[in-house]
Amino acid sequence: MKELMKEIVGLWNNYWGESFVPWLLLAAVLYLLVFRRKRESTRNVLLYLAVSLLVFFCPVTAKIIQACIGKNVYWRVLWLVPTVPVIALAMTEFIRERRSAAKLLALAVCAVLIVLTGKGIYQAGNYRLVHNYQQVPDEAAGICEMVKSDAGDSVFILAADNYIGPYVRVYDPSIRMLFNREGRGGYGAGTRRLYLEINAPVLNYQNIGAVGRSTFCNYLVVKIPNEEQKKELEVYGYQEVGNVGRYSLYRLGDSADAVTNPILQ
Repeated sequence: MKELMKEIVGLWNNYWGESFVPWLLLAAVLYLLVFRRKRESTRNVLLYLAVSLLVFFCPVTAKIIQACIGKNVYWRVLWLVPTVPVIALAMTEFIRERRSAAKLLALAVCAVLIVLTGKGIYQAGNYRLVHNYQQVPDEAAGICEMVKSDAGDSVFILAADNYIGPYVRVYDPSIRMLFNREGRGGYGAGTRRLYLEINAPVLNYQNIGAVGRSTFCNYLVVKIPNEEQKKELEVYGYQEVGNVGRYSLYRLGDSADAVTNPILQ
């Protein structure tokens, strides 16, 4: 139980990082409790806040939720915590109660507090500017355009790792995938093995080529191989089409339909 509590506290700390948002949330709660505790809206918001925090920090509920969604994404429970509404409510009440001359000053103080609590979305490095309407990583968009241009009207199946794969059908739903995110939707043991090989920490291009050919996968998207690794893919009939960012696109055979995939028939 102690270990689980340490993990939960660690997730809480990692979620907020170096920001001061939790302290701003605490200040907002204290302000509402001291100055607005008699209002029904305040009681409702703070009750929901208390319940959501209890659900997150309680080892019993944590264990149940982790069993359902997995430990790696348990931090998403914090999305239920009404951080922004509570802070917004406290600041709105604080500004509203000032006299007209002091409202602008109160608004400026609140704005400065928000600015100083952490970095902006783009400064934090979690998002990057992309150059396509579907707002997917440019590498994924480039791979999609390359495979469509190379395949033309031919029927094909594409396999990519967990970085490129989830964005392919977001960019173009007409592209057929051998497997979906986390390998779901695949057919047969070979497909599962290809998923594991193409997502391995260290790529074995000989294995990728062998399993890719055995599953009749027309196109492979892999991290850019060196010359020796390219030869390993070529042994199994894969020809390099081109590169986009950190990835290379490989085609099975000299044309997109050189090897017919029985799954497509």
